[in-house]
Amino acid sequence: MGRRHAPIVAVCSPHGGTGKTSMVVNIASVAFRYGRRVAVVDTAMQSPGLAAALGLSVPHSLADYLCGACDITEAVRHHRGAGGAEGALFAVAACRDREDAAAALVGGYDPGLLVEGCHRLVDLLDLDVLLLDTPPGLNTEALVSTAMADTVVQVDRVGGYREAPGGPGTAGSSFRLVVNMVPAALAEPDVERDVRAVFGVPPPLTVLPYVPELAAMGGGGVFVDAHPGHEAAARIRALAATIPGAHRARW
Repeated sequence: MGRRHAPIVAVCSPHGGTGKTSMVVNIASVAFRYGRRVAVVDTAMQSPGLAAALGLSVPHSLADYLCGACDITEAVRHHRGAGGAEGALFAVAACRDREDAAAALVGGYDPGLLVEGCHRLVDLLDLDVLLLDTPPGLNTEALVSTAMADTVVQVDRVGGYREAPGGPGTAGSSFRLVVNMVPAALAEPDVERDVRAVFGVPPPLTVLPYVPELAAMGGGGVFVDAHPGHEAAARIRALAATIPGAHRARW
């Protein structure tokens, strides 16, 4: 049977503290509620956040798979949201604990296994889109994730603009930029001007203001589910609508 072509989307950041994992789970939840079959793989074994954000138990992890301790299918958790949505949301946590992560990161693994495992998930779970939560900065997991991605979403904060792996110059992938946690005192045209100064021709841009309700969630929970009427939730939904595979072709 031929490989199913569902878009792979890498969500990355050039540094930590940008709200990247929160963005991943919110995009995934939007796709789920649009009736899509979506999976999120946390490749950030140095700084895992997906399991806490979704409240997952982690009997097996991506690190286990990369070390040969389990098959990638054993690391999949089927996460169901409330509201009777038609879609399905799956998740693969980066690691169970520090020892688990160290076994892969220090002991070493074949990066090709990460690519192979992701493509197998697309086929076996019959996915519409696969989201990769990459570690911040330049490292093996970020480079491999963005290299295999059809779309790269970079999450950054005001004044920290640096091109992450898979930026606008990456051949074969489309690129979107999210500027997150923008202070209320800073006007959007100023943000757009600064982005243009760094990137030249500005990429598709989503500007998200600092939202106390989102900050109060502290990396746990899904903002678009808890506050669906908020302007920031509307902007996240609009972003998801531009990502291939994350929205319905017929609305």
